[in-house]
Amino acid sequence: MNTPGRYQGLTTPRRRPMTPGRRDHSLPSFNSPASIKIGRMLESAYSNTALDDELPGEVAENIAAAAMSGTAEEYDPPRVWFQRDEDRRQNEEFTRRVDEMVQELKRLVRDRKSEHTSQMNEWNERQSRMAADMSALEKENSSILSALKEEHGEETELSNAIASLQIKQRQSESTTKQLAEKKRALETELARRHNVIAEKRQVLGMQSAKNPPELAFFENQMGISIVGGQKDVLTFVFTFISLSEPSRPFTISIDLSQREYAVTKCVPAIADLQTHVDWLNMSRDFFGFLKRIRRGFVDHYLGSAI
Repeated sequence: MNTPGRYQGLTTPRRRPMTPGRRDHSLPSFNSPASIKIGRMLESAYSNTALDDELPGEVAENIAAAAMSGTAEEYDPPRVWFQRDEDRRQNEEFTRRVDEMVQELKRLVRDRKSEHTSQMNEWNERQSRMAADMSALEKENSSILSALKEEHGEETELSNAIASLQIKQRQSESTTKQLAEKKRALETELARRHNVIAEKRQVLGMQSAKNPPELAFFENQMGISIVGGQKDVLTFVFTFISLSEPSRPFTISIDLSQREYAVTKCVPAIADLQTHVDWLNMSRDFFGFLKRIRRGFVDHYLGSAI
């Protein structure tokens, strides 16, 4: 505790608080027993009353005598601490360091501001790129959806075409079965007809062996000759009808292309010709038909001769 007045230097001065940036210099201390005792006496005697400019003489003498008698061999004269130059230097050093710190903080603020601006520009550029990418992706997604719709339409058309082809396939399979059945029926009919033709050929072969004598008989005895001029048409020439002209021909042409026989030409025309043809178709007796025709030619000649 510092006591105001003329005895300030007799007590231990207080240490000033540390200032940022100044060095921690050790302050001088008054550790002599006399100084400590004087300081305690002054604190206890005058802590609550203000000191006068001068102490009473006997009090001062008693204080001095007690201090000198008790601490004669250990007395260390008090020293007053003056540190103005050092304080000024430390204050300047503190101010310089504070300025450096302020400049460093400003530099840090500028760097942080520049970094923030750069980050914001980069972020804005990234946002622009992301917006462009999103727009491109939306366009691509729209095109993909359009393509998917087209593919779905094509798939539907293909499904319909496949269903139609399956229906046609089933119909063709049914038609194939019907055609196979018809083929088997035709093959059966063809085999039957082959057998019939073979039988007819056999009969014709047997008949062909008899034809030359019969033809010779027709030509020599009955005066009938057969001429084949047109397809499926036979022409029968009758002779020996006229007694005056035995070689005079009487002809009749018969169409054999149909099941029902038909007369295409008859020279000269005879009566009841259609009746003879109907009888041929009903009886299938060709030899009898020729007899009827010869008799008709004879009746015609005889009628015309009268």
